[in-house]
Amino acid sequence: MSGLDLFEDLGDQKTRISLDSQDLPQLLTSETAAYESDCDCACSSTPFTITTAKPTETQFSTSPDTYTSPLRQGFHLAFSPFAPAGPSVLNPAAWRRYQAFTQNPQPLTEAIDRELAQQNLLIPISRPPQIQPAASEQLTAWLHVTNACNLDCPYCYVRKSSAHMNLQTGLNAVESLFTAAHRQGLPGIKLKYAGGEATLHFSLIQKLHDRALQLSEQTGLTLREVVLSNGVALTPTMLDWFERTQARLMISLDGLGSVHDHQRPLKGGGASFAQVVHTLENLVKPRQIDLHLSVTVTGASAPYLAELVSWILAHDWPFSLNFYRQTPLSADRHELELEEQAIISGMQAAYKVIEQNLPDRPLLNGLLDKVQSQAHTHTCGVGQTYAVITHTGQLSQCQMQLDNPVSDRVNPHTLLPLLAKGPIQNLSVQEKLGCQSCTYRYRCTGGCPVETFRVTGRWDVKSPNCGVYQALYPELLRLEGLRLLNVHGY
Repeated sequence: MSGLDLFEDLGDQKTRISLDSQDLPQLLTSETAAYESDCDCACSSTPFTITTAKPTETQFSTSPDTYTSPLRQGFHLAFSPFAPAGPSVLNPAAWRRYQAFTQNPQPLTEAIDRELAQQNLLIPISRPPQIQPAASEQLTAWLHVTNACNLDCPYCYVRKSSAHMNLQTGLNAVESLFTAAHRQGLPGIKLKYAGGEATLHFSLIQKLHDRALQLSEQTGLTLREVVLSNGVALTPTMLDWFERTQARLMISLDGLGSVHDHQRPLKGGGASFAQVVHTLENLVKPRQIDLHLSVTVTGASAPYLAELVSWILAHDWPFSLNFYRQTPLSADRHELELEEQAIISGMQAAYKVIEQNLPDRPLLNGLLDKVQSQAHTHTCGVGQTYAVITHTGQLSQCQMQLDNPVSDRVNPHTLLPLLAKGPIQNLSVQEKLGCQSCTYRYRCTGGCPVETFRVTGRWDVKSPNCGVYQALYPELLRLEGLRLLNVHGY
């Protein structure tokens, strides 16, 4: 067999496998730091591991529920529900070998067979893949710095006021989080400073960062930080701090011009888009800042999403697309509701723009609401390794539940048990009706549990946006397949 290539996307690396008739198989790996997409809430940081085939297994077949699709030049994309990360792209020879197992179960006799088995595209007929829980990588905390904001976004879940976190409350929270993570054996901490508009109290963020950095050095726990901002009030001095610390800056941008202004107007009325663009192009772009753009997709903005994505790609800024979730404060804004076909059409148009401007970085994280490339069972870390600290020092499960704390204070000894016993039931996708046999179940994991409960009154059913995921995830897989071909010169 000559010139047999298999391309895999492993999330944090791009891999090319070559087989040559005269040489032993070689695994040529070009490692790249995968860009970790930040969503607008508590994305899961607890993937699972999947059992791989043992050499003693004798008969293999193709994995059931595997999604396959032709790409170009005879290449095909293949994606198993049990793939550890993204899809694989097979050249014509690899594709023929894969099809041979569909037609006739047989032993693994060629090197390419074993590579296909590692991606669970081939599985033992006597023993399907088994998932095994993996240790959590970090404790993530949303620090609600303030209720105050200089915008008046209609979908915001925060009841605006001038109230904000004082320094002692913030320091107590940070210290308790490090103690809790250390007690649980978690290797890292991720702090998300948010509001309201967190940068209205930027000196507090700086002081909490300094303390967190000290604790990171003392305990050996890794520290990652994200500041969520609307981008309006950022100053050159603030951005110098971001460049120096490399804390991530996450700026919300929902559209171009009036589309953004409709969803994110200034407090008291008025346009904010021009100010955000000024911040991005004149203050952020000249600096080396870890920037991420967060786009909230609503029924009103979806028809204009492609224009925004084209503008973002022209600047080569990483971004994520997050679906609007109704709150009690936005219930009367019917134009924001996610009408299924309108959302699908808007997202498809955005994907076509991305296909014409494929970036080098992996695409599977961030381009479809809560979907992630790495296999996982829970949509987010709520109830497990995610905490929300209110401006008064109370503990909540989710930032959308700020008014429903599970404790009046943060106790490092009881933090995780209290979060696990809170009212939000963040069930495994394996416990959700309608999800167990879906090819994409370990990627969307049934969607946001809070939104599912709001719409259905149940925690144990699939997302009300399931039709959107089913329609769009195959297209997202195709985009990633085309990106892999481009990266490897095909």
